[in-house]
Amino acid sequence: MRNGFYIFLLIANLLLLTACGEKPKSIEDIPNIEEIKPKPKPKVIKKRPPKEYNFILTNLDNQDKVVTVKNNYYSFSDIKQPIVMINFFATWCPPCVGQIPHLNRLQKNYQENLAILGLMIYDDIKDENLNKFIESQKIDFYISNHQDKNMKFSNFISPKLQLGSNFPLPVMILFVNGRYYTHYEGSIPEEMIESDIKQALKKIKG
Repeated sequence: MRNGFYIFLLIANLLLLTACGEKPKSIEDIPNIEEIKPKPKPKVIKKRPPKEYNFILTNLDNQDKVVTVKNNYYSFSDIKQPIVMINFFATWCPPCVGQIPHLNRLQKNYQENLAILGLMIYDDIKDENLNKFIESQKIDFYISNHQDKNMKFSNFISPKLQLGSNFPLPVMILFVNGRYYTHYEGSIPEEMIESDIKQALKKIKG
């Protein structure tokens, strides 16, 4: 009888230990609910490809030149020279007219490395009179006379140069290997522009 009683107690203790398991944790041991929540997956931001802008310039002979702008890189169609100058001007503007002989000389002296594109804006001169103007000034560089097309490019680039709307003429912008290099507002000495061209050529040649 006594042995049976001891066996009974042993079995009872084993059952109690199996049912209870570990000691209950205190409230401090319970993890914070924020720690239990699944962490949100980080958002994957997809990079948008840079936008491309195309501007068409047209001269009296209906010869187009396309300026393509992408990621602040300016590509000029049919131009092999590494340096490009955009010249915003008008035929009625005395400083613009006074700048033409200097631009002619620069175009002639650096024709292998420099291409000048004249863009007429704020000018309603007729084609016949423009032809006479080009001949009288002996203009030796490309002239785009299409006002609407020229203004689209002007409206695009003027905020980048902090020129504001209806900026005074002339304005000349120098690009080197498709990148903005410098710009000039108003009448500028030829020697100053030539100095910048020489510096740009040194940069190109390394």
